[in-house]
Amino acid sequence: MTTDPSTADYGTIITEDESVTTGDAAVLTTDESVRTTADAVSTPVLALDLAAEILAGALGPLIDADYVEGKTQFRDVLCGRIDISQLEAEELVDDMERSGRIRFVGAEEGRGWHVQQRR
Repeated sequence: MTTDPSTADYGTIITEDESVTTGDAAVLTTDESVRTTADAVSTPVLALDLAAEILAGALGPLIDADYVEGKTQFRDVLCGRIDISQLEAEELVDDMERSGRIRFVGAEEGRGWHVQQRR
């Protein structure tokens, strides 16, 4: 059992696994299957445009749904139309939201989703 003195600011980490080391802001491991955010892959713009086209074709440009319900509908449509997993579809929906291709809108009249198609 070892205690890493560099973790004094973050608490004491006790581990019997010698493949785990700690640093200032992250846990490092010798296992190659661990990925960091620096390895993140961004979705190509063409894929985002195609996904928006698929969603608009299936659901229309305005979707009357709450936030989570709408994202779930988007995921399910993409899984049904494209051969991707639910996790991949959720990540695609998140990328679409970040890029502005889908947007959750709230107004006095109500709220829902808008699918923005690029032309």
